[in-house]
Amino acid sequence: MTIPNYISIFRLMLVPVFVISLLDFADTGTVLSWWISVGAFLVAAVSDGVDGYIARRFKQRSEMGAFLDPMADKLLLVSGLVVLSFSSDHLPQLPVWMIGVVFGRDLFLLLGFFVITHWCGKMKIQPHFISKCATVLQMFVVAWGVLGGRDQFGLEFDWLFWWCLAATVCTGSTFLIYLPAGMKQLRTVPASSPSEDQSRRLVRLDFEVDPSTRAGGGAKSRDDGEGV
Repeated sequence: MTIPNYISIFRLMLVPVFVISLLDFADTGTVLSWWISVGAFLVAAVSDGVDGYIARRFKQRSEMGAFLDPMADKLLLVSGLVVLSFSSDHLPQLPVWMIGVVFGRDLFLLLGFFVITHWCGKMKIQPHFISKCATVLQMFVVAWGVLGGRDQFGLEFDWLFWWCLAATVCTGSTFLIYLPAGMKQLRTVPASSPSEDQSRRLVRLDFEVDPSTRAGGGAKSRDDGEGV
């Protein structure tokens, strides 16, 4: 277990703290709950950059980290978007079309992952620049919505609409990027190629049958020689 993995697990533990406190503020308007939600969100956002830096700087990248890090980011974003999609007197309500595009894209990627993994055995994941921009904009929307719940920051809700529009456009455009890439991976797999389990089975059968075949062939050759 590496240090970046511990940080990612800590970020995962911050998600329920963020959600519960933000829901309490949306319902009751308690200032303490708002500060807790803001603190949890900021710590999670900052630690996201910290664990990535440590993994690159000290060569502590791992398969577990490659799984935990994006999962922590996605849970934080999704939970924030879900809470902000509800109507509340203390928090702004995000437009339905943005929530639909974000969740539709994530569902599309999840379905594509299972399909490509099933047919290809392994999926080549290469994040695109636009996808990273979409994630940053979504994070900015959640931060703007949460911080906008208090007047001392002076964040106007009118600007939130344009940030939502920018995040929606970037998120929706990733459909046009990942769909052709996924179709290309599916086309590279031969239709008649055996699976990995079938290949192991064929190799095992070859080793089991081949000695007897060679023995039989040798016996037949000797018989032929004697006959001559």
